[in-house]
Amino acid sequence: MVIKTLLIAASLMSSAALAFTDRNDIPSCSQGLPDDLVTTTAERELFVIIDRTMSASLNDRIMQETYGQISRFIRPGDSIQIIQFSSYNKDGFTSIALKGKTDMPLSKDSRDEVRKSQLAKFDKCLKDQKRYFLAKTGFALKDSFSAQENTDFTEVLAALRDISTQIVKNSNAKDKVVLLISDMLENSASTSFYQRGSVRTIDPKKEIDQVIDRSELGDFAGARVYVMGAGLLPGGQSYVSSTKMNAIERFWSGYFSESNSDLRGFGKPLLLTQFQ
Repeated sequence: MVIKTLLIAASLMSSAALAFTDRNDIPSCSQGLPDDLVTTTAERELFVIIDRTMSASLNDRIMQETYGQISRFIRPGDSIQIIQFSSYNKDGFTSIALKGKTDMPLSKDSRDEVRKSQLAKFDKCLKDQKRYFLAKTGFALKDSFSAQENTDFTEVLAALRDISTQIVKNSNAKDKVVLLISDMLENSASTSFYQRGSVRTIDPKKEIDQVIDRSELGDFAGARVYVMGAGLLPGGQSYVSSTKMNAIERFWSGYFSESNSDLRGFGKPLLLTQFQ
């Protein structure tokens, strides 16, 4: 299998070479092709951001829908990053579980410049690459969905500020899409959406003004944002009323607008349509 060969080749690369190569967990199929035929910059990049503090609340349906949404969205030439964050205690930190780019098929004119044997090899590799990508995505999601211990705090605002300014904003992709898997229930030293153990009715404008005053806004560089898992509590242990959820949605809509992005979907907990 071509992908297997590429994996072996990738594993033999020296650490010095890797130090000067942008991380790509998806082995490329374009090795050996003329440089002028290879597209290195992604037009689209998907950022899947997973809040591990609420992983224990996720059921199989939400996990499967997340994988399904991603697999339906990705097309040849796209880049993806799966980023997990959690509260700052014990095993809590932000990390990139998967970062990779898929190859673009060659145009008709470009195909005319490549030997038939090399074209056949390239075409087969593209098919293998898609299967490999989906498998790697599944493994990364499984790891990111593993529950974190001791999750009394959920610092969504701090995590989104760091991820947006350090990762999303620095992407060279022209089209950026964020899929955020989180209950969106902030519970930190800055503010809490809870009161006496239950979700409270927040004042969206007041909360937004306080976020601005604390310099907690992010910068998503014009990305479209979709949320899944909003309001999801462990085992359905408590009911969050529509009044409370509507206020929370208004807050996050304002937050993303102020953070240079556009909230296109707010799944409570599932998105009703395919994100784009």
